[in-house]
Amino acid sequence: MIIPREDGLVRIYCQLSTVAQDSDGRFDRSRITPDTILEAAQRIIKPYQLDYKHRDWWTIYQIGQRVGNHFSAQERIFLAGDAIHTHSPKAGQGMNVSMQDTYNLGWKLAMVVKGIAKPAILKTYETERRTVAQELIAFDQNYSRLWSSRPKKSIEDQSGVSMAEFERAFVQQQLFSSGFGVHYSPNILTAKDSSETTDALGGDEGSETPSKAGLPSSHQHLASKTVLGKRFQSFKVINHCDARSWHLAHLLKADGIFHILLFAGDVSQPSQMERVRTFANDMRNRSRTIPVRQRHVPITHGYSLHGASSEHTNGIAQLLTIHSAPRQQVEFHDFPPLLRPFDKDLGYDYNSIFVDGESYYEGHGHAYDGYGIDRTRGCVTVVRPDHYVAWISDLEDVQGLEAYFAGFVVEQPPPVTRL
Repeated sequence: MIIPREDGLVRIYCQLSTVAQDSDGRFDRSRITPDTILEAAQRIIKPYQLDYKHRDWWTIYQIGQRVGNHFSAQERIFLAGDAIHTHSPKAGQGMNVSMQDTYNLGWKLAMVVKGIAKPAILKTYETERRTVAQELIAFDQNYSRLWSSRPKKSIEDQSGVSMAEFERAFVQQQLFSSGFGVHYSPNILTAKDSSETTDALGGDEGSETPSKAGLPSSHQHLASKTVLGKRFQSFKVINHCDARSWHLAHLLKADGIFHILLFAGDVSQPSQMERVRTFANDMRNRSRTIPVRQRHVPITHGYSLHGASSEHTNGIAQLLTIHSAPRQQVEFHDFPPLLRPFDKDLGYDYNSIFVDGESYYEGHGHAYDGYGIDRTRGCVTVVRPDHYVAWISDLEDVQGLEAYFAGFVVEQPPPVTRL
């Protein structure tokens, strides 16, 4: 592997196929020199020539593909990154996966420490990230094999590696780097699809994966391309009020709370707007169990569910609306107040409603098509703080949304009425 670097430098990764080993079976580092590496690289690139006059840096690394049995001890001490899984450097996954480990853990720890979520969510760190580490190591073993093998000389050459196989592995590597190759199994934070049976999900007594029988249900078919447990994809939408184009993911700030996305469908149809009003009314009636934070109001009283001076300041989730109706046919004030929140100091939140429509300058994002959502009826989707898809259902299923959050949110006492 040859990588151009800054200041005219070039990095060369070179696999040493035969090296002397010590009594413990590890390679003898004292017998490897820069000349050993150069000679191996020269053999690999023949009939081309390779030499250098200046060597900025060199090192040797023994590939170890290992993963720990446990990522935590009693959910009190946690291990992440290279401390718990190792692999070859060629895939470039060390930093990416380590950051994803700690990001997965960080928001969960914050919610537990602040008394928002039950400590049980900390168990999902190991079940989610250890699976990813195992998948990564399996991929890394195959990736290392490809780099160590010679290219195929012809179709009949069975011992060589085809460029098509190498390209597939390279694409998979990019999916791992971005997080889009990760798929979390159902748990208390990621609902199961209602079409799956408990047997299909696994979890017999004694197995590593717990039973999913008590987990909240979701309806994958309502957003067929928005896969439960996978990274939420981003498509462009336009602001309902000023027609500015945004990538939807850029509107979902990674600030440690959930995102409830109301795909409101074609609200130019009276029957669909009535469904939206019913959803908003049901949500408002459940403001204690599904507390929604107003998007444009800063947190001034800490991250608590109750007790702030403004009813809009705190919450476990932010609510964002994306409809599919022609923007000119629907007014901002046609939507129920919950979807266009108002603050006495800051006014209306004009960044709360968006449209899957044609931008004046950037074309059509086709978000509904990209997410696999019906443009007329829409659906409701919950995205976790780390931007993985957690729950999908109909607008009428606010009770199911309440049950989803009830599975891990600490129940708060009703606010005290002061006389």
